Formats: sequence, structure tokens, C-alpha cells
Amino acid sequence: MNRGGMALIFAVAVLAALGTISLTAFELARLERQAGLGALAEVQARGAAEAALADAMAGWPKSDTPLAAGQETVIIAVALPGPSTGESAVRALGGPVFSIRASGVRSDAAGHPLASVVLEQLVRLDSLAPDSLIHPRKYPLGWRVLP
Repeated sequence: MNRGGMALIFAVAVLAALGTISLTAFELARLERQAGLGALAEVQARGAAEAALADAMAGWPKSDTPLAAGQETVIIAVALPGPSTGESAVRALGGPVFSIRASGVRSDAAGHPLASVVLEQLVRLDSLAPDSLIHPRKYPLGWRVLP
């Protein structure tokens, strides 16, 4: 066989291998970017949920407190840059024990959710503060991330 023909075949094989490696690298870079944006969206959603929970822990008017066990009332809604939104709701569990459930959502420019996080804090409501707001105290069981 002709040596020039063998060199041509070898050069084409090397170029095909380099092309495959380049395409694989571009695809991996695209997937890494998507994973990074997803992780960033989740962090922003968690930030919105934690902001809503912190606002709820600062207190709310007595009229917003649910009375019957199982009843739930939205008490706080926050909007953060990103766009991320957070919302807190208080649920009566019976007696002085209540649950504050905070949710955060990170949306894209069209308003479609990219990531969402839900947190829950168990609290006790004992009495009104001097500023006539309900100020909850953390219940010893703490908070947890909900699935």
C-alpha cells in the first residue's frame, strides 16, 4: 500500500479523534453550567425561604393567628432580586404549639420555577408582646427541611 495513503488515513483518524474530544469537552462544559445554574437557583430559593421564615419569627398581628388546630394562615410574603419569592404561613397544631412553614421559589424571567425549597419551624405562642404583635419562640424540636 502507498505510504502517502496511509498517512492520509492516519491524519483523518487523528482529526476525527480530536473532533470527538472537542465535542465531548463542549458538552461537559454545557452540563456543568446547567448544574451550576441549578445549584445557584436552589441557593436563591433557600435564601427566600429563610428570609420569609426570619420575617415570620419577628412577629405578626394577633388577628392573623389561626385559632383551630389544622387551620393555616399566610402571614408573610417577600420578594427578592433574582427573581425569588418567599412566603410564610402559620398553622395551628393544638394548644400553644404552631408550625411556621416557609417556602422559597426561584423563577426564570418568564415566571417558570427553577428551584423551590420548603422549611418548617415549630414554635410556641405564649402571649402578646408590648407592641401587640405575636412573637413566637422556637420549639425545642427545631426546624427541618421538608421533601
